[in-house]
Amino acid sequence: MRILILFLLLSEPLLAGKPEWIPDYFVHYEKDKNPSNTGSRIKIICEFDTDYSLSRKLRVGINGSDETIPLNEKNEAVIIRKSQKAIFQFFYDSNFQEIETDSISIKKGEITIISLRFKIMSEKRTVKKPVIYLYPETDLALSIDLKPAGNLTFSYPQYSNEWKGVAHPDGSITIDEKTYPYLFWESEQQFNFFDRNIGCLLLYKENLIETLDKHLTELGFNDKEKTDFITFWGPQLAKHKLVLAQFLINESCNQFATLDIHPKPAHVNRVYLIWTTFDLNTSQIPLIKSQILKPLNREGFDVLEWGGIEIPKIPNFD
Repeated sequence: MRILILFLLLSEPLLAGKPEWIPDYFVHYEKDKNPSNTGSRIKIICEFDTDYSLSRKLRVGINGSDETIPLNEKNEAVIIRKSQKAIFQFFYDSNFQEIETDSISIKKGEITIISLRFKIMSEKRTVKKPVIYLYPETDLALSIDLKPAGNLTFSYPQYSNEWKGVAHPDGSITIDEKTYPYLFWESEQQFNFFDRNIGCLLLYKENLIETLDKHLTELGFNDKEKTDFITFWGPQLAKHKLVLAQFLINESCNQFATLDIHPKPAHVNRVYLIWTTFDLNTSQIPLIKSQILKPLNREGFDVLEWGGIEIPKIPNFD
Protein backbone atom coordinates (compact mmCIF):
# COMPACT_ATOMS: atom_id res chain seq x y z
CA MET A 1 0.00 0.00 0.00
CA ARG A 2 1.49 3.24 -1.11
CA ILE A 3 0.82 5.97 1.42
CA LEU A 4 1.40 9.65 1.12
CA ILE A 5 1.43 11.25 4.55
CA LEU A 6 0.72 14.91 5.07
CA PHE A 7 1.94 16.28 8.39
CA LEU A 8 -0.37 19.06 9.52
CA LEU A 9 -0.22 21.18 12.66
CA LEU A 10 -2.94 22.33 15.00
CA SER A 11 -1.59 25.22 17.01
CA GLU A 12 -3.83 24.79 20.08
CA PRO A 13 -6.90 22.81 21.15
CA LEU A 14 -9.99 24.43 19.66
CA LEU A 15 -12.81 25.81 21.75
CA ALA A 16 -16.29 24.29 21.47
CA GLY A 17 -18.37 25.92 18.77
CA LYS A 18 -15.36 27.65 17.15
CA PRO A 19 -14.00 25.28 14.51
CA GLU A 20 -10.89 26.38 12.66
CA TRP A 21 -10.50 25.23 9.05
CA ILE A 22 -7.14 23.86 7.94
CA PRO A 23 -6.34 22.19 4.61
CA ASP A 24 -7.19 18.53 5.26
CA TYR A 25 -9.00 18.32 8.58
CA PHE A 26 -10.34 20.31 11.47
CA VAL A 27 -11.40 19.38 15.00
CA HIS A 28 -14.00 20.76 17.35
CA TYR A 29 -15.94 19.55 20.38
CA GLU A 30 -19.57 19.25 21.46
CA LYS A 31 -20.94 18.34 24.87
CA ASP A 32 -22.02 14.68 24.93
CA LYS A 33 -25.59 14.63 26.28
CA ASN A 34 -25.52 10.83 26.53
CA PRO A 35 -21.94 9.97 27.53
CA SER A 36 -20.76 6.38 27.24
CA ASN A 37 -19.60 4.48 30.29
CA THR A 38 -16.77 2.91 28.30
CA GLY A 39 -15.09 6.03 26.94
CA SER A 40 -15.52 9.19 24.88
CA ARG A 41 -17.20 9.44 21.50
CA ILE A 42 -15.27 10.37 18.38
CA LYS A 43 -17.31 11.37 15.34
CA ILE A 44 -15.49 11.16 12.00
CA ILE A 45 -16.90 13.03 8.99
CA CYS A 46 -15.40 12.37 5.54
CA GLU A 47 -15.61 14.56 2.46
CA PHE A 48 -13.92 13.99 -0.90
CA ASP A 49 -12.79 16.40 -3.59
CA THR A 50 -14.37 14.21 -6.28
CA ASP A 51 -17.53 12.10 -6.40
CA TYR A 52 -15.47 8.89 -6.57
CA SER A 53 -16.63 7.00 -3.48
CA LEU A 54 -17.37 3.34 -4.10
CA SER A 55 -16.07 1.97 -0.79
CA ARG A 56 -17.63 2.52 2.63
CA LYS A 57 -14.61 1.70 4.75
CA LEU A 58 -12.06 3.92 6.43
CA ARG A 59 -8.72 2.70 7.71
CA VAL A 60 -7.86 4.42 11.00
CA GLY A 61 -4.71 4.49 13.08
CA ILE A 62 -4.78 5.88 16.64
CA ASN A 63 -1.36 6.24 18.29
CA GLY A 64 -0.01 3.53 16.00
CA SER A 65 -2.99 1.15 16.02
CA ASP A 66 -4.50 -0.11 12.75
CA GLU A 67 -8.19 -0.83 12.26
CA THR A 68 -10.88 -0.54 9.60
CA ILE A 69 -14.25 1.00 10.43
CA PRO A 70 -17.43 1.16 8.32
CA LEU A 71 -18.88 4.47 7.15
CA ASN A 72 -22.58 5.18 6.83
CA GLU A 73 -24.28 6.61 3.71
CA LYS A 74 -23.19 10.10 4.76
CA ASN A 75 -19.56 8.92 4.97
CA GLU A 76 -19.59 9.30 8.76
CA ALA A 77 -18.68 7.02 11.65
CA VAL A 78 -18.74 7.15 15.46
CA ILE A 79 -16.25 5.24 17.59
CA ILE A 80 -15.66 5.20 21.36
CA ARG A 81 -12.19 5.39 22.87
CA LYS A 82 -10.78 6.23 26.30
CA SER A 83 -9.88 9.84 27.04
CA GLN A 84 -6.34 10.53 25.88
CA LYS A 85 -4.18 12.56 23.54
CA ALA A 86 -3.83 10.79 20.21
CA ILE A 87 -2.31 11.16 16.77
CA PHE A 88 -4.65 9.88 14.05
CA GLN A 89 -3.92 8.49 10.59
CA PHE A 90 -6.81 8.18 8.13
CA PHE A 91 -6.59 6.21 4.87
CA TYR A 92 -9.55 5.77 2.50
CA ASP A 93 -7.98 4.04 -0.50
CA SER A 94 -5.06 4.41 -2.89
CA ASN A 95 -6.92 7.03 -4.94
CA PHE A 96 -6.73 9.55 -2.09
CA GLN A 97 -3.96 11.01 -0.01
CA GLU A 98 -3.62 9.81 3.58
CA ILE A 99 -4.27 12.33 6.34
CA GLU A 100 -2.22 12.39 9.54
CA THR A 101 -3.10 14.74 12.39
CA ASP A 102 -1.13 16.36 15.15
CA SER A 103 -2.00 15.36 18.73
CA ILE A 104 -5.75 15.62 19.39
CA SER A 105 -7.29 15.59 22.87
CA ILE A 106 -10.12 13.08 23.36
CA LYS A 107 -12.04 14.66 26.22
CA LYS A 108 -14.26 13.01 28.79
CA GLY A 109 -17.91 14.09 28.49
CA GLU A 110 -17.40 15.66 25.05
CA ILE A 111 -17.76 14.43 21.48
CA THR A 112 -14.56 14.91 19.50
CA ILE A 113 -15.61 15.76 15.93
CA ILE A 114 -12.93 15.25 13.28
CA SER A 115 -13.87 16.50 9.80
CA LEU A 116 -11.66 15.15 7.02
CA ARG A 117 -11.18 16.37 3.46
CA PHE A 118 -9.61 13.70 1.27
CA LYS A 119 -7.70 14.96 -1.75
CA ILE A 120 -7.37 12.87 -4.87
CA MET A 121 -3.91 11.60 -5.77
CA SER A 122 -2.40 13.73 -8.52
CA GLU A 123 -0.84 10.97 -10.63
CA LYS A 124 -1.15 11.73 -14.34
CA ARG A 125 -2.60 9.12 -16.70
CA THR A 126 -2.82 8.92 -20.46
CA VAL A 127 -6.11 9.66 -22.18
CA LYS A 128 -5.68 7.05 -24.90
CA LYS A 129 -6.48 7.28 -28.57
CA PRO A 130 -9.20 9.81 -28.84
CA VAL A 131 -9.94 9.59 -32.57
CA ILE A 132 -12.24 11.95 -34.43
CA TYR A 133 -14.35 10.94 -37.43
CA LEU A 134 -16.03 13.74 -39.41
CA TYR A 135 -19.06 12.90 -41.57
CA PRO A 136 -20.20 15.90 -43.64
CA GLU A 137 -22.96 15.20 -46.15
CA THR A 138 -20.64 16.45 -48.93
CA ASP A 139 -16.95 17.31 -49.07
CA LEU A 140 -16.46 20.21 -46.67
CA ALA A 141 -13.54 22.51 -45.83
CA LEU A 142 -13.33 22.91 -42.06
CA SER A 143 -11.11 23.58 -39.06
CA ILE A 144 -10.91 21.76 -35.73
CA ASP A 145 -9.69 23.49 -32.57
CA LEU A 146 -8.66 21.01 -29.86
CA LYS A 147 -7.96 22.12 -26.28
CA PRO A 148 -6.98 19.14 -24.07
CA ALA A 149 -7.12 19.51 -20.29
CA GLY A 150 -3.54 18.23 -19.99
CA ASN A 151 -0.37 18.13 -22.03
CA LEU A 152 -0.81 16.97 -25.63
CA THR A 153 1.67 14.08 -25.91
CA PHE A 154 0.96 12.88 -29.46
CA SER A 155 -1.20 13.75 -32.45
CA TYR A 156 -1.57 12.50 -36.02
CA PRO A 157 -1.62 14.30 -38.30
CA GLN A 158 0.44 16.70 -36.21
CA TYR A 159 -1.67 19.27 -34.39
CA SER A 160 -0.46 22.88 -34.36
CA ASN A 161 -3.03 25.43 -33.15
CA GLU A 162 -5.69 23.71 -35.27
CA TRP A 163 -6.37 20.99 -37.82
CA LYS A 164 -7.49 22.44 -41.13
CA GLY A 165 -8.55 20.38 -44.15
CA VAL A 166 -11.37 18.90 -46.20
CA ALA A 167 -13.63 16.30 -44.57
CA HIS A 168 -15.35 13.62 -46.65
CA PRO A 169 -18.67 11.78 -46.16
CA ASP A 170 -16.84 8.49 -45.41
CA GLY A 171 -15.34 10.01 -42.23
CA SER A 172 -11.87 10.66 -43.60
CA ILE A 173 -10.15 14.04 -43.84
CA THR A 174 -7.57 15.44 -46.27
CA ILE A 175 -4.91 17.73 -44.80
CA ASP A 176 -1.99 19.05 -46.87
CA GLU A 177 -2.83 16.66 -49.73
CA LYS A 178 -2.74 13.59 -47.47
CA THR A 179 -5.89 11.70 -46.51
CA TYR A 180 -6.36 10.23 -43.01
CA PRO A 181 -9.11 7.87 -41.78
CA TYR A 182 -9.50 9.99 -38.64
CA LEU A 183 -7.75 12.55 -36.44
CA PHE A 184 -5.76 11.13 -33.51
CA TRP A 185 -4.49 12.65 -30.26
CA GLU A 186 -3.37 11.62 -26.77
CA SER A 187 -2.82 13.59 -23.58
CA GLU A 188 -1.55 13.15 -20.01
CA GLN A 189 -4.19 14.22 -17.52
CA GLN A 190 -5.24 13.90 -13.89
CA PHE A 191 -8.35 11.76 -13.77
CA ASN A 192 -9.15 9.15 -11.17
CA PHE A 193 -12.81 8.37 -10.59
CA PHE A 194 -16.14 7.07 -11.83
CA ASP A 195 -19.30 9.15 -12.03
CA ARG A 196 -21.38 6.89 -9.79
CA ASN A 197 -24.60 8.69 -10.77
CA ILE A 198 -24.63 7.16 -14.26
CA GLY A 199 -23.77 3.59 -13.30
CA CYS A 200 -21.16 1.11 -14.50
CA LEU A 201 -20.79 -1.96 -16.71
CA LEU A 202 -19.13 -5.30 -15.92
CA LEU A 203 -16.94 -6.66 -18.72
CA TYR A 204 -15.96 -10.33 -18.32
CA LYS A 205 -13.05 -11.73 -20.30
CA GLU A 206 -14.99 -14.76 -21.56
CA ASN A 207 -17.56 -12.67 -23.46
CA LEU A 208 -15.69 -9.37 -23.75
CA ILE A 209 -15.93 -8.92 -27.53
CA GLU A 210 -19.65 -9.73 -27.68
CA THR A 211 -20.36 -7.35 -24.80
CA LEU A 212 -18.37 -4.48 -26.32
CA ASP A 213 -20.04 -5.01 -29.69
CA LYS A 214 -23.46 -4.95 -28.01
CA HIS A 215 -22.79 -1.71 -26.12
CA LEU A 216 -21.28 0.05 -29.15
CA THR A 217 -24.27 -1.01 -31.24
CA GLU A 218 -26.56 0.46 -28.59
CA LEU A 219 -24.69 3.76 -28.94
CA GLY A 220 -25.02 3.68 -32.74
CA PHE A 221 -21.41 3.03 -33.81
CA ASN A 222 -21.06 1.83 -37.42
CA ASP A 223 -19.07 -1.30 -38.33
CA LYS A 224 -15.80 0.53 -38.97
CA GLU A 225 -16.05 2.49 -35.71
CA LYS A 226 -16.79 -0.68 -33.75
CA THR A 227 -13.85 -2.46 -35.37
CA ASP A 228 -11.48 0.40 -34.60
CA PHE A 229 -12.71 0.61 -30.99
CA ILE A 230 -12.62 -3.12 -30.25
CA THR A 231 -9.24 -3.78 -31.90
CA PHE A 232 -7.73 -0.99 -29.79
CA TRP A 233 -9.37 -1.57 -26.40
CA GLY A 234 -10.05 -5.32 -26.69
CA PRO A 235 -6.43 -6.52 -26.21
CA GLN A 236 -5.98 -4.25 -23.18
CA LEU A 237 -9.24 -5.26 -21.51
CA ALA A 238 -8.77 -8.97 -22.30
CA LYS A 239 -5.68 -9.10 -20.06
CA HIS A 240 -8.05 -9.10 -17.07
CA LYS A 241 -10.74 -11.55 -15.95
CA LEU A 242 -13.07 -8.72 -15.02
CA VAL A 243 -13.19 -5.02 -15.80
CA LEU A 244 -15.44 -2.35 -14.32
CA ALA A 245 -16.25 0.20 -17.01
CA GLN A 246 -18.37 3.20 -17.79
CA PHE A 247 -18.98 5.32 -20.87
CA LEU A 248 -18.86 9.09 -20.50
CA ILE A 249 -20.98 10.68 -23.21
CA ASN A 250 -20.90 14.08 -24.96
CA GLU A 251 -20.72 17.02 -22.49
CA SER A 252 -19.16 14.77 -19.83
CA CYS A 253 -16.12 14.46 -22.11
CA ASN A 254 -15.37 18.19 -21.99
CA GLN A 255 -13.33 17.53 -18.84
CA PHE A 256 -10.75 15.81 -21.09
CA ALA A 257 -10.77 18.30 -23.96
CA THR A 258 -12.98 20.76 -25.78
CA LEU A 259 -13.62 20.55 -29.52
CA ASP A 260 -14.50 23.60 -31.59
CA ILE A 261 -15.34 22.75 -35.20
CA HIS A 262 -16.12 25.25 -37.99
CA PRO A 263 -18.50 25.06 -39.76
CA LYS A 264 -20.46 23.74 -36.81
CA PRO A 265 -21.69 20.13 -37.18
CA ALA A 266 -25.30 19.16 -36.55
CA HIS A 267 -24.09 16.73 -33.86
CA VAL A 268 -20.77 16.23 -32.07
CA ASN A 269 -20.89 12.83 -30.37
CA ARG A 270 -18.14 12.02 -27.88
CA VAL A 271 -17.70 8.67 -26.10
CA TYR A 272 -14.95 7.97 -23.54
CA LEU A 273 -14.42 4.57 -21.93
CA ILE A 274 -13.41 4.79 -18.25
CA TRP A 275 -12.24 1.44 -16.88
CA THR A 276 -10.36 -0.33 -14.12
CA THR A 277 -9.60 -3.85 -12.96
CA PHE A 278 -11.87 -5.06 -10.19
CA ASP A 279 -12.03 -7.83 -7.57
CA LEU A 280 -15.64 -8.90 -7.23
CA ASN A 281 -17.56 -11.75 -5.68
CA THR A 282 -21.09 -12.72 -6.65
CA SER A 283 -22.67 -11.16 -3.57
CA GLN A 284 -21.37 -7.73 -4.56
CA ILE A 285 -22.94 -7.62 -8.04
CA PRO A 286 -26.29 -6.17 -6.80
CA LEU A 287 -24.38 -3.19 -5.38
CA ILE A 288 -23.44 -2.01 -8.87
CA LYS A 289 -25.87 0.30 -10.63
CA SER A 290 -25.97 -0.68 -14.29
CA GLN A 291 -25.34 2.05 -16.86
CA ILE A 292 -28.07 2.47 -19.47
CA LEU A 293 -26.82 3.46 -22.92
CA LYS A 294 -28.95 5.38 -25.41
CA PRO A 295 -28.39 5.82 -29.17
CA LEU A 296 -26.41 8.86 -30.26
CA ASN A 297 -27.96 11.23 -32.78
CA ARG A 298 -26.04 10.58 -36.00
CA GLU A 299 -28.21 12.57 -38.41
CA GLY A 300 -26.87 15.30 -40.69
CA PHE A 301 -23.27 16.54 -40.45
CA ASP A 302 -22.11 14.23 -37.69
CA VAL A 303 -18.84 14.01 -35.75
CA LEU A 304 -17.87 11.03 -33.59
CA GLU A 305 -14.95 11.01 -31.17
CA TRP A 306 -14.04 8.05 -28.96
CA GLY A 307 -11.20 7.54 -26.50
CA GLY A 308 -10.68 6.38 -22.94
CA ILE A 309 -8.56 6.09 -19.83
CA GLU A 310 -7.64 3.40 -17.29
CA ILE A 311 -7.94 4.47 -13.66
CA PRO A 312 -6.50 2.79 -10.52
CA LYS A 313 -7.83 -0.56 -9.38
CA ILE A 314 -10.87 -0.50 -7.11
CA PRO A 315 -10.66 -3.31 -4.51
CA ASN A 316 -14.38 -3.87 -3.84
CA PHE A 317 -17.79 -2.31 -3.25
CA ASP A 318 -18.14 -3.16 0.46
